[in-house]
Amino acid sequence: MKWISDLLDIIFPRSCAVCGKSLSSGERDICINCLMDLPRIPAYTIGNPIEKLFYGILPVERVASYIHYTKESPYNNLIHRAKYSDRPEIGERMATTATSELIKQDFFTGIDIIIPLPLSKKKKEQRGYNQCDYIAQGISKITGIPIDNSSVIRHIANETQTHKHREERWKNVENIFSTTNAEALNGKHILLVDDVLTTGATLTSCGRAILHAAPDARISIFTLACAGKSI
Repeated sequence: MKWISDLLDIIFPRSCAVCGKSLSSGERDICINCLMDLPRIPAYTIGNPIEKLFYGILPVERVASYIHYTKESPYNNLIHRAKYSDRPEIGERMATTATSELIKQDFFTGIDIIIPLPLSKKKKEQRGYNQCDYIAQGISKITGIPIDNSSVIRHIANETQTHKHREERWKNVENIFSTTNAEALNGKHILLVDDVLTTGATLTSCGRAILHAAPDARISIFTLACAGKSI
């Protein structure tokens, strides 16, 4: 009931993850003003600049991201809260919104399964969740495409990519993924899902592991955000 929601807002005031202002009862995570100014990436097109990041390194069918990501932007708080602040539902809601827009552009047509980029067992236990699982759930809610989070694993707990240079990122993710059920992947059009696309190194490593085990699979990629220098 609305009075309960209003009372909770008084006791536990909610604030916009971007500007910090108090949210009204009808707003979630982000205020209407910040939502209107969300740094959306233009509508998906074949051969867009994000897709071209993978040309020559990983055969991809389609690649799309939802918003621009730059270090100085306050919109980074959305991704940070979803990833590190025990607020993964933010990622799910963002993915739902992005999917509602991309589905109109046939981005998800023909995709058979969604694979959230796996975390290592150690990192998932430390964090308590994999934020990519929630992003995948947001996509699945709109499209009905099933999620497969067991056929690919991250068997090496590599160091964080956050402070590494481009060459270090690529070396850091070599051979960290493996498949557990190649039969479930072969012949499938797979959507790999991650939170932020920077160099594409981690997604490429995961995609290569899939194609090595299941050479007849096809790969598409979606991320919530794409780093500014990447596009």
